[in-house]
Amino acid sequence: MELKLLRSNTYAGEKFRDKRNGHGIYQYENKYFRYEGQWRKGVKHGQGKLQMADGSYYEGTFVDGEIDGKGIRYFSQNGSKYSGQFVRGEFHGRGTMTYADGSTYEGEWYRNRKHGYGIMKTVGSTEVYEGGYESNMKHGMGVMMYSKKIRLDGCRDGDRYEGMWMNDMREGKGILYGSDGSVYEGNFKGDSFNGKGLMHHISGLVYDGLWINGLPEVMASKLKIVFDNNSELDKKKKPTKDSSKKSIYQGIGFSVGVECHNESGRVIPDQGREIRLLVGFRYYPPVSDESKEDALFDMIEDDVEEKPIETPFGYSVVPYPITDQIHLTADDIPDDDDQDDQSKSPNDPNQENTAESGDESSEEKQESEMKEMEKEENIEEKEEEDKGNENEESADIEKENTVPQFPPLTTLRTKDGLCKWDDLHLTPAPPKYRPFERMAEEEKLKSQSKNRSRSKELSTPSSSHRPSISEIKDQGNRRRPSIKNASSHSSMFDKFRMKKQKALEEKFAKLGEYVLIVEDVTTPPFMNRQLQPDFLLMKLKQPPKEFKRENKKEHPGWDTSSHIKASSRVKEDELLARKHLSADD
Repeated sequence: MELKLLRSNTYAGEKFRDKRNGHGIYQYENKYFRYEGQWRKGVKHGQGKLQMADGSYYEGTFVDGEIDGKGIRYFSQNGSKYSGQFVRGEFHGRGTMTYADGSTYEGEWYRNRKHGYGIMKTVGSTEVYEGGYESNMKHGMGVMMYSKKIRLDGCRDGDRYEGMWMNDMREGKGILYGSDGSVYEGNFKGDSFNGKGLMHHISGLVYDGLWINGLPEVMASKLKIVFDNNSELDKKKKPTKDSSKKSIYQGIGFSVGVECHNESGRVIPDQGREIRLLVGFRYYPPVSDESKEDALFDMIEDDVEEKPIETPFGYSVVPYPITDQIHLTADDIPDDDDQDDQSKSPNDPNQENTAESGDESSEEKQESEMKEMEKEENIEEKEEEDKGNENEESADIEKENTVPQFPPLTTLRTKDGLCKWDDLHLTPAPPKYRPFERMAEEEKLKSQSKNRSRSKELSTPSSSHRPSISEIKDQGNRRRPSIKNASSHSSMFDKFRMKKQKALEEKFAKLGEYVLIVEDVTTPPFMNRQLQPDFLLMKLKQPPKEFKRENKKEHPGWDTSSHIKASSRVKEDELLARKHLSADD
């Protein structure tokens, strides 16, 4: 076979029978294309490279003038490069496309489109898809590892999906493994949870039901308190007008249930939602006194303390300890008489002592004695205050040792949208509980102000009527001993009452108003939503006498008389037995 070298303006290379044959270079007339490679019978055939003027090219196999077989196609416009099989100039068969950003697709192609099984890797991230394609879109069974947030519940990247796809979206049955540990197994539609599905959330919450556009068909939006103070006496009473305030009693446990409700008040059967119960006492802001040091100390302590919780009752509260680890018997429950009724205080004008006669006879003497009494009272107050300041540290240490500490209340998980705590008790106040200290400070200031105004009223005569000397004589004789006796009796009563009150407060919580709070503390929040908390106003009281009597009937105490009778019967039986023995002898 004779080969000749053909040279012209457009072709330079080998020739056979006046046709390009063998290796040659051909420059197309439009100057855009240039081919260099193998020829056969005047057409490109075998290995060759088709170069474009813009820098794009194809290098690979040609068959009968067409790009066919294995080759490399580079696109200068976007920097992409395909390496794989071609049919009639199109990507067809297996091939790898490397995109300009470094991302790659390796798999099957059909007429320039990703079609069949393939692996798509995104550069600079962990996002990988492995599965079926149809017309460049994910289709059929596939596994996707995500590198960005795709869920509505705020999960991070790293989610992994295994399941069906249609038109580049999750469609049909599949499993989504969240990077945080959450798992959804069920139906998908339009790339979202749709249809029947089961979600095991990382927080512990489980939802098994119908999903619509990525959200459960029914979702709880708020919590509802179901309260029971376990008092049969309260149940027998007629309901009061203010049903929002519930009564609880010292030494008697109470129960609190919680329900998950939607906006229409229907119970939603949430499984595993974490609920916290806490009690708060009214928050007292720092007292703005003349002493700047005290005010600064209060501000520092407020920063250390827990932040106040807003309530719907017009004031904030700070947490107060509550537990379900106190176990009391009927004898531990305080009587009504354990705490004196303040209404029977000798300060009551209806119970003032009768005036006694005296020997004072002048207005000047009365005024001087009143001043002396006031001076003595001030001295006593100052001495008591100094003594209290000296012993404050030791008293605090002693209180820390005497006040029992109980474990805090644990959170509960809902079952079918419900949870319940039983036998709850408010514990004695912890040492240096700030709200109680500030209450005492305010009461002390009010008491001092009241005493000063009362002393001023007694020592200042009325301007409208100037009494005569004989009237002053009679008033002084009647009034001063009464004031003196009432004052001493009142102070003794107050001290005795305060002593009893302190003893009770070391064993029980202080009587007063408390706020019960239930919160959704599911972490992280399910579907990025937390339920609205609920609040209940409670009034801590002493248990009624009827309750004590009923418990004593149910649990009778020691009966001394019956014990003596039983002992005497035993002795009589012994004496009779001895007589019989002696008679037999």
